[in-house]
Amino acid sequence: MHVSEIAGLRDQWYAIDRVEGSRGAQPRTVTLLGQEYVLWVPEEGNASLTEPYCPHRGAHLSAGCVQADRLVCCYHGWEFDNSGACAHIPQLETGLPIPPKARLRTWPVVERYGLWWACVGEPATDGPPGWFEADELGWRVNVDFFEPWDTCALRIIDNNIDQSHPAFVHQGTFGDPSRPLVPRYDVERTDGGFRARIVHEVAGVGPQMGIDDVDARFERVTEVELLDPVHTRILLAYDGLAPDYCFYGSATPIDDERAFYVRVSALSAPESEQPYEMFHEYSRKITLEDKIVLETTHGDFPVDVTSEVHLRCDKTTLEFRRILGRLAGASSSSAAGPSSATN
Repeated sequence: MHVSEIAGLRDQWYAIDRVEGSRGAQPRTVTLLGQEYVLWVPEEGNASLTEPYCPHRGAHLSAGCVQADRLVCCYHGWEFDNSGACAHIPQLETGLPIPPKARLRTWPVVERYGLWWACVGEPATDGPPGWFEADELGWRVNVDFFEPWDTCALRIIDNNIDQSHPAFVHQGTFGDPSRPLVPRYDVERTDGGFRARIVHEVAGVGPQMGIDDVDARFERVTEVELLDPVHTRILLAYDGLAPDYCFYGSATPIDDERAFYVRVSALSAPESEQPYEMFHEYSRKITLEDKIVLETTHGDFPVDVTSEVHLRCDKTTLEFRRILGRLAGASSSSAAGPSSATN
């Protein structure tokens, strides 16, 4: 199925921009699930996601500007506040009220982990699922990637939790095609999705750990968690040989064929022991190897588990398909258009 056909995916929270540099900046067009919106961020306060066109004469609001706490239309200077209400009409005569229809539909936006997140459906929670390492342990958080990829959002999530691709996809970094077998592991179901713990031996990760020997092998514990249908958590631990780190991964569907790949890292040690740039440089190489393969896949993601061949090592990706299948079934009668505007 395509993401646009699974109405329940509208109810998830998606990263739509970085927080850094967004305050008071030019409003920007955001395309989410094939629908256009405009994101603008006042100099103080929370961001706002609105319908893209001014209700007066249809100018695109991304061509406007932000002045203090208001979005100003480029055409006739109408000003809107964070709630979508029109706060000022320059042409309105003194004493006359602002017309009730002079307002914008808005959708909820929250700030988490250095990103703005929005929901354009019926949010069941007040934001994206929590991240233990950042929220409870206070690890250092950095936004690694927020960039458009020519692939379906569900393919990105699927790849994040897939256990058998590294041996072949990541041959330029830590993959070893001569060791393709995946150790046996179990899947534990959680309220939001599932969790799995895989213990395996890896090489080639020295540069990411600050170790010069690229051929050194380490026992790594990988904890893979699907937090909800579009959010993943991947914890990598080396039994004290190096500081632990964790990835919070997500994918924002631009449309059926394109998505923003979103990843945030949490590092357990201080910068002096675990330099972010060293970590990020190596992570970038690994991610680009994924990108090459994922951009060869198509946007019709199989949620029917009988349509593919599965192996024992595919427990995580098989469970992901079951979850999406249940979501697709539950939402099959729902409308796919925009809903749940704040006003």
